[in-house]
Amino acid sequence: MLFVLAMLAGMLVFTGPAAHAGLEAARASKARVGNAFLVQWWHPGREDNVVTGTLAGDDDAKYAGYTLVRGEATGFDTRVLGTVPLIQFWHPGRGDNYVAATPIGIQSALDSGYVRVRTEAWVYPNEVRGTTVPLLLFWHAGRQDNFVTATREGIDSAVAAGYQLIRVEGHALPW
Repeated sequence: MLFVLAMLAGMLVFTGPAAHAGLEAARASKARVGNAFLVQWWHPGREDNVVTGTLAGDDDAKYAGYTLVRGEATGFDTRVLGTVPLIQFWHPGRGDNYVAATPIGIQSALDSGYVRVRTEAWVYPNEVRGTTVPLLLFWHAGRQDNFVTATREGIDSAVAAGYQLIRVEGHALPW
């Protein structure tokens, strides 16, 4: 399958129908084993990053004009013993999406006027040694954007764009 690559605001972006077809095929294959495929989306007009793990999340991102960037990690599509929900929030005034799994992240979202949208996946609250990767939360004050990533590319992109690391929001299986 051919993917077209482009640089957008310091991020590697997958574009075109092949990228979306690849996402749908990967998500469909993982759905059979109960995994939630966590992917990063970017909206250049809003300067907003969003992570989705559900088909509804993907559809919302595509409908709103977001571009698929990369796969980040893998959670679960239903509760597994020892996991917590990775919750999608939306702030209508900022035009910012945000996923949180920690009590402080969830409370911070609610206190800041974010509205709960859905559970995108189930993730571990703590590291499972040798098995999981951290879901790192970054914040960009100028863009008013929360950015959660689990990949080296995401971390490098966040730092290059001026985001600051805030905390670990949970732990998921590697991509």
